[in-house]
Amino acid sequence: MLKRLWMIVGIIAMGIFATGCSPVPAGNVGVKIDKYGDERGVNVTVLGPGRYWIGPNTDLFLFPTFTQSFVWSSDNGNTNDKADGRSDESFAFQTVEGLSVKTDLGISYFIKSENAPAVFQKYRRGVDEITQVYLRAMIRDSLNLAASSVTVEDAYGAGKAELQKKVEEDVRKRAEAVGITIESVYFVGQMKLPEAVYKTINNKIAATQIAQQKENELRAANADAAKAIALAKGEAESARIRGEALKANPQVLTQLAIEKWNGVLPQVVGEATPFVNLQNLTPTK
Repeated sequence: MLKRLWMIVGIIAMGIFATGCSPVPAGNVGVKIDKYGDERGVNVTVLGPGRYWIGPNTDLFLFPTFTQSFVWSSDNGNTNDKADGRSDESFAFQTVEGLSVKTDLGISYFIKSENAPAVFQKYRRGVDEITQVYLRAMIRDSLNLAASSVTVEDAYGAGKAELQKKVEEDVRKRAEAVGITIESVYFVGQMKLPEAVYKTINNKIAATQIAQQKENELRAANADAAKAIALAKGEAESARIRGEALKANPQVLTQLAIEKWNGVLPQVVGEATPFVNLQNLTPTK
């Protein structure tokens, strides 16, 4: 009976140990902390991949050491109190004109294994909460700061890449100070503008396209005119050269008439009829 009792106790102990073990998957580092006593929250142990006994007095937080990507969008598929059951996590900012713009944003980052304890000590949260609360706040502040000197047209068009670069650089600097390495911060899709602004930008684009078309047509017309002028000048110059040649050598005119003569004398001879010297036309023996 005693032996059976010890076997039962052993099985129960093994079950408790098995259920009390938590895994640290590959590509992650575990941060083990005490929940109670004088050392609570202070005694931090870093654990590599494997399984570890996590008792009732300890907590285990996982920090991925590979690149994490997260997107905050106007429709992330989460439910909340909205009637359509969708949550809007996009960012809103104001341009230099005071216009409100909304945009979806994404982030890619990782935490080096040696930095995991410092990151936890800073925020006392897991990686999901750090992403949703603290990294989001960094992006929001950097976006508001960078966009405050940008026009809505620049933010939506040609200046979008520069705005993204400024936000990314500022977030990277802030995150690096707490042990988080930022790879990229990026805009996702098109920004959402007030309807009146959409119309203004579209009208401006249309006007620019029309002006460009007219400018191209003007260039083509000028090119055609320049070509016609060049041809006319060429013909005039050619006529001038022929005229000067005839003045210098009148026999050229007679020679041209002979070359073009069909052998038939004109029916009417007048002053305008080219002079033909019949002696010169007499065949030689």
